[in-house]
Amino acid sequence: MQRKCPQCGSLHVRRSSVRASELTAQRILLSPYRCRDCRERFWVVSRNAYYLATLVGVALVVGALAWSIGNMREERASIPEPAAPQAGRITDLAKLADKGDPAAEYELAMMYMTGFGVPKNETESYKWLERSAGHGNTAAQYELGLALRDGRGAIQDFRGAITWISLAAESGFGKAQLALGVMYRQGTGTAVDHAKAYTWFNLAAAQDVGGAAVARDEVRKLLSPAEIDLAQSEARRLGAPRSAAPETGSRTRPPGH
Repeated sequence: MQRKCPQCGSLHVRRSSVRASELTAQRILLSPYRCRDCRERFWVVSRNAYYLATLVGVALVVGALAWSIGNMREERASIPEPAAPQAGRITDLAKLADKGDPAAEYELAMMYMTGFGVPKNETESYKWLERSAGHGNTAAQYELGLALRDGRGAIQDFRGAITWISLAAESGFGKAQLALGVMYRQGTGTAVDHAKAYTWFNLAAAQDVGGAAVARDEVRKLLSPAEIDLAQSEARRLGAPRSAAPETGSRTRPPGH
């Protein structure tokens, strides 16, 4: 910025030194200049004042942005979370479950398992899983098998676990097929049987169940070509469409129950 003498209007000016007596608060953002033509000495706004103004402007912009972000977060926090199922819904489910509705029994079981809408209670979850599984709900049969395998809500029972998981797997439930393959591979509730493990992994992989294809390919390395051929044949048989599948509400109990 060009400096101009206020007395004669000349642009022929130079910066002057600040005297000790002139160091006051009023002049902290001013700089002295002297005109080379008329020798007038005058004060103008210093470059530091412009720098300070720039910094203040930036600080104000940053502050405004921070305030806006804070308000947005408060608005999001004020949005209520989705309400848990109302008591009426739970009452309706309980009425249906008491009448032997397998879907209602399973939904109640999962609510007690997760604590969604009701106090978490693994024993109560197991009770409703057992009822739903006995009424033919394949998802409940799978979850009941896992509960027995892990000892959740009931005494740990590997044989009971493999029985229920087998029922769900034989009905085409992909997650149950993967779990059953793992049990045969590890010998949980049954003797180790890599051929059967391969069969169930193969069926689960056909349904794109996560991890099934990798497990199948790993266990295949432990089988002879003849064993692989037989296991693949068994998988085709088990995976063939059933002409008369049992109804969802029909009672299904595993052997020995």
